[in-house]
Amino acid sequence: MNRVFCALVAFGMTSACTDHTDHLCDPMTEACTLETTLSTITVPAGHEDNDTCQSWTLNNPTELWISGMTQKNDGVYHHADFFFVPDDKFALPDGTWPCAANGFTEPGAAGLGGYLFAMSTLSKDEAQDLPPGDAVRIPPYSRLIAQTHVLNAGDATVTTMMKVSIRSIPPSAVQGKLAPGRLEYHDLHLDPMMRSSVSTDCMIADAYAQVSQQPFQYKLVYALTHYHTLGTYSQLAIVGGPHDGEVVMRHSGFGEGGQNQGVAFDPPIDLAALGARGLRVTCGFDNPRSTEVVWGIGEQEMCVIAFQAISDVGWAAIVPEGTGQNLGVTGDGEMQAQGPCGMRSFVWDFNKAGGPPR
Repeated sequence: MNRVFCALVAFGMTSACTDHTDHLCDPMTEACTLETTLSTITVPAGHEDNDTCQSWTLNNPTELWISGMTQKNDGVYHHADFFFVPDDKFALPDGTWPCAANGFTEPGAAGLGGYLFAMSTLSKDEAQDLPPGDAVRIPPYSRLIAQTHVLNAGDATVTTMMKVSIRSIPPSAVQGKLAPGRLEYHDLHLDPMMRSSVSTDCMIADAYAQVSQQPFQYKLVYALTHYHTLGTYSQLAIVGGPHDGEVVMRHSGFGEGGQNQGVAFDPPIDLAALGARGLRVTCGFDNPRSTEVVWGIGEQEMCVIAFQAISDVGWAAIVPEGTGQNLGVTGDGEMQAQGPCGMRSFVWDFNKAGGPPR
């Protein structure tokens, strides 16, 4: 049984209660924490796949406004992207199951429900928290599903467990309602024995205008980057307006060892107020190998960044294979490339229905 905790703050004192003692936490009036053991899996030596789905049926009769998430695992979890869908979709027993064989795709899940958080690369223990008052809405009767990349690079079979908790705030405490964004840079061609970087300009204001008749609204609240062992940095900069080129985030190093690759912006970065049109995403790499490295799992690389923003429009973007161009080598020896940010935008429904009422 999932344990449900409530946190009550009054007169400067905090107390906790559980459904085994005092009362069930009411997420409509209290700050609550839901937790579960998402799965226990056994991964053979040398095994890798990114087709492991892990599901958790929340059994939530009301909406949940999620302000934070914690995950802990015993290793071989390389990465996981957490989505929520109505609980009459992918109605499989909670635990692990193959994603593709059951028709699960990340874009499909985002359309049915939404994106919640992503695990930092190879992190065994991390908490990700949004700024106070900002939250992601999960509709009533939803199922949490994590598409997971597992990697056991060792010589022995590993049995590993993942525990997950999500923290909610009551609707009355929500000040910023968040919509997701995501970029994948597929046109990766990292030259052998060389430092490289790729960048793209995602014109969020233009994508916003394509689907909304409202004035541009985009306040960036959270960003989480993902790359593999050759990644050396990721960077966000303003595009357009008087702050064009200004760097607002730089994450250096690889995330192994529990390093949280998520960044919360408090106060948020208000693109409209800055007169900006979008964000420039850059990923840097150092390839010491004698062969080119491209997009993919295994010994290949990725450049992915996921966003949460105060906005009524969400978006997804890909830099497709074969669309980029080399810009040349900088004075300090970095080969730079740039590609087009192909964006798809959609109005975000903050009243989206969940599973069937009961």
